[in-house]
Amino acid sequence: MLKISICDDEAVEREKIADDLRVYAAAHGEHGIEFDVYASALEMLGAFDKTGGADIALLDICMPGMLGTDLARDILRISENTDIVFLTTSADYAVDAFSLHAADYICKPYTREQFNAALDRVIARRAQRTWVLLRCEGELHRVALEDILYVETRDKRHVFALASGKKLSVWALPAQLHESIMGKKGMIMCGSSFIVNLHHVRCLSGMDMVMDDETLIPVPRRCRAALKQAYFDFYLSEARKSEAGN
Repeated sequence: MLKISICDDEAVEREKIADDLRVYAAAHGEHGIEFDVYASALEMLGAFDKTGGADIALLDICMPGMLGTDLARDILRISENTDIVFLTTSADYAVDAFSLHAADYICKPYTREQFNAALDRVIARRAQRTWVLLRCEGELHRVALEDILYVETRDKRHVFALASGKKLSVWALPAQLHESIMGKKGMIMCGSSFIVNLHHVRCLSGMDMVMDDETLIPVPRRCRAALKQAYFDFYLSEARKSEAGN
């Protein structure tokens, strides 16, 4: 089952999005899509506080009381696995939207073909994700490997920094941690204290890795040559895959 939530303050727009989603759901019964609709950010957040969020959130941006980008930040604090798709009349918020790692950004008015293509992309990416189960303060969190920026080891505690801005502190033996994530595409050791996701490395300077969230990960002198080569090889591989896909 795939749960999708819609939030738009305009009744006509809400109904159009809901109609488009009904048509999409009927044509893609394999996804088992269920959806709900909200007229305000506060209404959606109140529901998410109780239910734990949706798999995909379709959000307007220009809403009274709270911008959709601010709503997205609050949603990701509740559920880091929610994919955000913005549907808006303005392109002015695109930079802010993608700083939140939005799954897509659709400008209104849009066609049903554009709507369907966006959902196809988001759902396909969700199906390809690798999930890691983390026990944190008595709770189990299912985290997409792709959403982990880095893991910092502090004694036996491991702090997972996520793309949503959330940090999860987990007690685990090193062997258990490494079995969960090491060897997966893009995950690499940086010294003895950090595991870094190369997908989220903005640049590699002389002494630091600069992450998407501006965190500086120190690169030990003994590792610098090997990490620079790994960084180069990783992005060369990604570029080749992109070219092959085109």
